[in-house]
Amino acid sequence: MANLFQSARARFGMKILVIGSWRRQEAKDFAADAVRLGELLAKGGHSLMTGGGKGVPDIVAGSYRKNGGDDFTAYFPSKGEMERVGEERGLEPDRPVMTGLDYPQRNVLMVKNCDAVIALSGALGTLTEIIHAVNDYGKKVAVIDRGEIAAWVKSIPALKPGVFLTGSPEAALSHVVSGAPATQG
Repeated sequence: MANLFQSARARFGMKILVIGSWRRQEAKDFAADAVRLGELLAKGGHSLMTGGGKGVPDIVAGSYRKNGGDDFTAYFPSKGEMERVGEERGLEPDRPVMTGLDYPQRNVLMVKNCDAVIALSGALGTLTEIIHAVNDYGKKVAVIDRGEIAAWVKSIPALKPGVFLTGSPEAALSHVVSGAPATQG
């Protein structure tokens, strides 16, 4: 049975959760990496998961679709939560998951349901997703090594063994899809 599951995963790719700021201005500095990552995910046959907002999630999703990706899932918090913080929905996903939850609960749900996580930018919400991925679920995590989120990851000793810091989307994706196990924090 394990061999059947492994060969199915190889044939259909992995569910990769891409996290980062939904704020457009903050996402601009990561736009080239987001476009490249969307392309790599689509061409690699992987499923894309995001939080469904504008900014990094929207840029990655647009590139994913443009490059033939056809398995995009977005996990939305409650409408009230999105209105409270001023977040707008991005590109319509193939599978919208209307969680009805607040952001922290939605973030845990996304992390729990993915195979691996790649962070491009972000703030405290992104950091909590990384912490849950490493500490609670043992997921493979890669972070683009620049900006506030990379600095925070570097400052938390317990995260260092479980997070792969890299300068490129290619290396990030290669790490999370490799056969090497994730390091539990």
